[in-house]
Amino acid sequence: MSPSPTSRRAVLRGATTGAAVLAAAGIGAGPAHAGPGRAGFTNPVIASNHPDPGILATGDWFYLYSTAGSMGHMPVLRSRDLISWEERGNAMPVIASWSTAGRHWAPEVIAHGERFHAYYTARDTASDRQAIGVAVADHPEGPFVDDREAALLVQAEEGGAIDPSPFRDDDGQLWLLWKNDGNAAGLPSYLYAQRLSEDGFALVGERIRVLERDQPWEIYTIEGPAVISHHGRYYLFYSAGEYWNESYGVGVAVADSVAGPWRKLSDTPVLAANDVAAGPGHGMPVRTKTGLWYVYHAWDPEHIGQDPGRLVWLSKVRIDDDGVRIDGPSIDNPQRPVR
Repeated sequence: MSPSPTSRRAVLRGATTGAAVLAAAGIGAGPAHAGPGRAGFTNPVIASNHPDPGILATGDWFYLYSTAGSMGHMPVLRSRDLISWEERGNAMPVIASWSTAGRHWAPEVIAHGERFHAYYTARDTASDRQAIGVAVADHPEGPFVDDREAALLVQAEEGGAIDPSPFRDDDGQLWLLWKNDGNAAGLPSYLYAQRLSEDGFALVGERIRVLERDQPWEIYTIEGPAVISHHGRYYLFYSAGEYWNESYGVGVAVADSVAGPWRKLSDTPVLAANDVAAGPGHGMPVRTKTGLWYVYHAWDPEHIGQDPGRLVWLSKVRIDDDGVRIDGPSIDNPQRPVR
């Protein structure tokens, strides 16, 4: 008999390392994780610190990239099912000449031709602000190389730029979304969108301010954008609140084009903290044969800001005429993704 959600949650909270949490939850062993065709899975799917997860789906694999940590500047893991993950190392072993080590955040990777582009955040040495760079590799696991002499985008006058999210529209046009790091400089923060050049190495056209922090639950900042197209409309998933506590959550806006105008679907979070996960957010929606799923990070409610850090969770996304819903967070889930 498997433990009840309450008893399993208590065991999870008593574990202080990723390995201990995995073992406590039974992740990686037992029917819930025994392979394709089995029903259900258990959260967290990665029980170690991997903030700001970004997903690349290519070939038979999903690749997950996260903010710098014990694995290096650009941690990369891979999975066939979004549930069982293996660490593959540091995808960017050598940092760009324009950047300073130690503050590499929130990479997202997109396939471009036969190569892969990683859009990432790093400390711009010249301005002493966070900035956005682009690095290239021949394989999803790297090594990603940024040989440019300057960042792709600094935006120093607005506090810097972070959380880049590339998006390829249905017509092939590349876009980049990001957040100006205004809260780091006592300034407002916004989400921006701008077209990328055909090669993906330059921003072109008009820079568009697409969302601002204007709801009570958003409190501190607005960040972590990720866009999908679905049945002719565009959905922008974003995070807001204070990432270090239970106020952090996920909102969704809708538009008829990436350029907007965007309309927030509710005045409360679509994904919010509960008794098993605190501060869920900064993730991205992923398409599978069983529909859309949202991959995101969250704290253990009794270890916020402590080890094992921000763990990776997976929740089902449902889009219908009534809006967007994200299930969970839930430890036990009856359905699983199918690649």
